[in-house]
Amino acid sequence: MTTLDLPRTATPEEPGGFVPIDGPTEGLVRQLSTQQGEPDWMLRHRLRARDRLRSDGVPAWAAFLRDVDLDGIIRSDEVTSPGSSDVPDAALIPGFAALEASEEAYRNLRQDLASRGVQFRGLRSALATTPDLVRTHFASVVSSDDSPLAALNASLWTGGSFLYVPPRVTVDVPLQAEIREDYAGVEPFERNVIIADRGSDVTYIEGCTAPVYTPDQLHVSAIEVIAMPGSRVRYIALQNFSKQVDNLVTKRARVYEGARIEWVDVNLGSRRAWKVPRADLAGPDATAEFVGFSLAGKGQDGSVGAEMVHLAPRTRSRITNHAVVHGGGRAALRSGVRVAAGATAVVSSIEWSSLMLDSDSRAQAVPAIEVDEADAEIAQSGTVRNVGEEMLFYMSSRGVSGEEARRLVVLGIAGIAMKRIPVEYAVEVDRLIELELGGGIG
Repeated sequence: MTTLDLPRTATPEEPGGFVPIDGPTEGLVRQLSTQQGEPDWMLRHRLRARDRLRSDGVPAWAAFLRDVDLDGIIRSDEVTSPGSSDVPDAALIPGFAALEASEEAYRNLRQDLASRGVQFRGLRSALATTPDLVRTHFASVVSSDDSPLAALNASLWTGGSFLYVPPRVTVDVPLQAEIREDYAGVEPFERNVIIADRGSDVTYIEGCTAPVYTPDQLHVSAIEVIAMPGSRVRYIALQNFSKQVDNLVTKRARVYEGARIEWVDVNLGSRRAWKVPRADLAGPDATAEFVGFSLAGKGQDGSVGAEMVHLAPRTRSRITNHAVVHGGGRAALRSGVRVAAGATAVVSSIEWSSLMLDSDSRAQAVPAIEVDEADAEIAQSGTVRNVGEEMLFYMSSRGVSGEEARRLVVLGIAGIAMKRIPVEYAVEVDRLIELELGGGIG
């Protein structure tokens, strides 16, 4: 079964049709591939994706992409050799001060990973050193046919991570881009490929808690996760882009028999955001869970959530998605569950909530459930609410100010996701939320 055979899922193609886009020039795509020393098959893949983008256009809501100088972004972003291990000035890249201070620990970790056969490096480096392994998995989960955003990324990707964990290997330490030897900051067109082989266990952390900027305020990424039978993958995303950045993400996982994927998503920054991770439960007894929290303030508009596609018997999924909007922010919570014919004894649950801290903010829920198999159990619950006067009165009667009451409520909602991430990150995220609310409520 290919991705084209999957049940229909929510994609960025919202009502309103498509608008044409020039897209990158063929010359730029060829130049990019040549500079990076890529094999012919990758160049062909890039060119097919470019043709798809130019023929289909982009959804109407993403018409702003027509005004982006894609050629300029790539040409202004210096392309280094695939095996480069140059580390930029620590003061310029958020998180590098900690990396420099604990370089010895990171070096030991790299050596331990290598001794157990774990491949963790930049995607460009992996393509140069293990091309057959990359070719086997690249675009096997996120095809350029998935959507215009996927096609845009496939034609212009310039960096990202490649992680392969061998069978029955457990990686005890969460891995993050900063420990890659060739890490050089956030690329405008990132692509991460994560493969957990049979019976392995790994946690990957994407993003950081400092405000992140990208060329021309655009970040179009694609994330592919392959969870082989019996494996477990936790993918933690902490998004805190500058509020001048448009963050458009395509995230997909393919989960085989008895395997498990956990998406943990925290979204604090960016101007526009589209991020709806999907898990295709392709093997019996596969499991997927999504836990998400987003905070949208003035000038921010986010579409966040998750989808679960049940393709095999006895698969399980759960979506827990919460958003807080304030200062005129906008949020759309998207949740989708699809059950294919033959996927018997499926169990899935959806829980979502939106909290509006003022009358200028807006929140909506966009649920979608499609079931082609009678033997399925789907449960859904959700709320959209304001901070009520009763709650404020109750807490003020106990000596808590209105501003403090709102802060505590928001941190309580965020705590559902914070429990799933390492404590040092959770502390930083809580601090960022408090800073954001300090200027947006009261």
